[in-house]
Amino acid sequence: MTEKQELILETALKLFAENGFDTTPTSLIAREAGVSEGLIFRHFTNKEGLMDAILALSEERMGQKVQAIVTLTEPLAKIYAVIELPVKLFSEEREFWKLQFSLKWQKKYKGQSYRPSGHYLELVSVITDAFRQLGYAEPEKEVMLLILLLDGLSNQLMQQPSDEFIQSTLSFIKSKYFNA
Repeated sequence: MTEKQELILETALKLFAENGFDTTPTSLIAREAGVSEGLIFRHFTNKEGLMDAILALSEERMGQKVQAIVTLTEPLAKIYAVIELPVKLFSEEREFWKLQFSLKWQKKYKGQSYRPSGHYLELVSVITDAFRQLGYAEPEKEVMLLILLLDGLSNQLMQQPSDEFIQSTLSFIKSKYFNA
């Protein structure tokens, strides 16, 4: 990827995260990036092409995070790593993950049938296995509950809560699995 392409993607990401995909025109992306709108179209075809490139990066980055969790050996360590994942994602690349988590509310993506990524399915499988190894009677339901909790935490993280709130919430969620 060229330097200009990276600049365009970074700018699009920032603007999509701040303003939403639907309300961010390519002309604004071009102006903010200091490039011509034609260059955006040459490299990415259109605004959807920009989003597709950002989503491809998302898949790659999430794959790295999932592989780090998969390599853990202790079931409880895997569960804790999943619990910490949203906080890690937002602290490392806030705009990037804010956009990813907010897409479900954006007009173009709202109402589309949801197809979980391979990385997401792998993570669900790993965590289901971890709950099973810890002796939970209904590991699939535990995973579903944990996903709901983490989705709520992710929504809170988009609002930039205090570190104290984040840490107390993480501790509370982890405490639910401490005495497994």
